[in-house]
Amino acid sequence: MDKESKFKSVVEANQDRIYRICCSYIQDEQERQDVFQKILIHIWANLDSFKGKSQMSTYLYRIAINTCFGALRSKTTKQQLFQSISQPLDEIPDPICPEEAYLLQEDVRNLYSCIRTLDSLDRALIALYLEDVNTKEMAEILGISEVNIRVKLHRIKIRLKKLLENNGYESR
Repeated sequence: MDKESKFKSVVEANQDRIYRICCSYIQDEQERQDVFQKILIHIWANLDSFKGKSQMSTYLYRIAINTCFGALRSKTTKQQLFQSISQPLDEIPDPICPEEAYLLQEDVRNLYSCIRTLDSLDRALIALYLEDVNTKEMAEILGISEVNIRVKLHRIKIRLKKLLENNGYESR
């Protein structure tokens, strides 16, 4: 398989996951699109260096998270990090009625808003958790032990629950 075909295949299979990682870090939709494009450029540039020692998804998550970390280091992104969400997320499936759609969008906005208040490692962990990445793969991606991953995830869930409750979220 040539590089272009391999790239298209990898991106088609993982673009939604990569975008959701971007949502965990980047609030502004335009910046999120820019970071997503940078991730794709990094994947293209480094695709030939992938040796297959880990899963492709592990490799892609590492690229996505590192690119998001880099974007957060920029002055513009830091200034916009704590602003309220102004744009609806496009990745929310269409529920049966508009009221359900609105409530679901609000829930997702609230969750991502709370996630963005976490430190970088915690954001990476919860983003991977939301993508159903197992703890072994998380440990590979982030370079910390599986036990540490499980402990941190437990604490992050408790913290997010408290943040959501403090923001007036009521579970439905």
